[in-house]
Amino acid sequence: MSSRPLFPVMCLLSLTLAVPGCTGRIPKSGPTRESGQSGLMNETFAAKNACNPDNHLRPFIIEWDATDRSSFEAYAANDVVVVRYEGCNMTVLEECRNDSVRGEQGAYKPVEWTSGALEKLNISNQGELVAKLPLSVGTLGGRVAGGEKFSMEYFVAGTRNSTRSAVYRDDLAGNPGCDGATHFVYGFNLGAFALGSVTEFVAEAGVSLYGFGAGGKNERSRTADKQGGDLGTCKGDSAKDVDGCKSPIRLTLRPIREGANPEKEAMKAPESQESLNAAGVINAKMEMSEEARSRMEAAQQKLTSRDGKGCLAELDAYDRLEPKRKSTDGKNGIAQYRAWCLMAAGKCDAGKVLARKVLESFSQPPSNSPEQIDKAVENMVWQHCQGKMTPRDELIKASMVLMMANSGTTKLTAKECEDNYKLILKHKDVKPNDDEDYSIINAQRDHYAWVPGCFSRAGDCERAFAVFKDDFIASRLPDMKDKAQAEQIARQSFEGFPGNKKCGTKTAAK
Repeated sequence: MSSRPLFPVMCLLSLTLAVPGCTGRIPKSGPTRESGQSGLMNETFAAKNACNPDNHLRPFIIEWDATDRSSFEAYAANDVVVVRYEGCNMTVLEECRNDSVRGEQGAYKPVEWTSGALEKLNISNQGELVAKLPLSVGTLGGRVAGGEKFSMEYFVAGTRNSTRSAVYRDDLAGNPGCDGATHFVYGFNLGAFALGSVTEFVAEAGVSLYGFGAGGKNERSRTADKQGGDLGTCKGDSAKDVDGCKSPIRLTLRPIREGANPEKEAMKAPESQESLNAAGVINAKMEMSEEARSRMEAAQQKLTSRDGKGCLAELDAYDRLEPKRKSTDGKNGIAQYRAWCLMAAGKCDAGKVLARKVLESFSQPPSNSPEQIDKAVENMVWQHCQGKMTPRDELIKASMVLMMANSGTTKLTAKECEDNYKLILKHKDVKPNDDEDYSIINAQRDHYAWVPGCFSRAGDCERAFAVFKDDFIASRLPDMKDKAQAEQIARQSFEGFPGNKKCGTKTAAK
């Protein structure tokens, strides 16, 4: 998604006509309306607040096309989305994140699915347009001013919320991609919507204009001007199983708070014994035990969401509450979570050190041999590590990520496949420790057998075959002089690999 505004909208005033080219500034006075009437209404409280983001922190995103929605989902899959929201204009700050440490500013929890219900929203004048669909003023304002009415139907199948309740200005400092950031997307609704122009509103309960339910077919169905997802696939309890009813349709925004996160300093503050009497100390310890349990659960949830820093913050709070069972102590099993969280927060080496201490303390023969412990830690590396890593660790992680995608266990985008493949080629000179160091040996050979499957499942059949062909010919047919024959053999072999099944007929047709 580019840095251009996704929703260029004019800040129309309540009950006024559309003003082409409006940039969000309120005219002082004068005959600025198309009708020639006085613009003094611009000075009213209602007019000044018509495009105030503080009044519209749960906007529908009906202006997004399929590409915008796909880019948003890719962004939100790994990081909390940060935006610039001024007037009625919103820009998603695509570069306000750290590609090396995903989830650095937080992440989104798993979707909370709901049974849902069909909801309706009607627009009959500009005041309703500004109040209900502020990001659509620029595209629909003129039509509404001309007398058109609009009816929107939407279905919410689930919600995803951030692992962070707040984002602070200091959290974004140092990243120029965050310049101008005003809000972050705390949560977003998934489902489907459709909006279109109508001559009259339908008041009957359960009656859909845009084909909700029953496969989307009924005698009153009509084509929508704008839509996201497919209302026809939303069927109450089963909606969560239907891809067509899982499109982002509405955001919940929260302003970015100025300064630094106060919890960071609070966690460092020493406990004041003077503030507690004897009874208070006993009560505090009883309460802390329950709070410590909550902190551990929160840490586990944030780790699952790939929010490494958030996980460490929860464990720091846990350690203050349970000083005799700290997560920094390798002889405490809870330290395993801290090791994983360190890895996810971009501190891979520190995570590996702590993970080894835990394994040395809890593993039984033969799993506690140095070789077995190293293999166990390397398995953690590819699952959790982000940010700066050793060439060996980067190679192991990239190869395992591609192998999982090839097998269908996970699915990557074509860009993610390419980025990981480049890392494998970059570290082709990493030496195995010995003849049984299969983590490195397997990562550096027979790329044709498992790398193309990632591209195939991502839908990039051309790149899948190109990678397969080059590696297959180089490793299996190095002495064949007839290039056309070599490519034909490569094409037939390509189609025989399970991971390339989706692309087999497509490449054969070329």
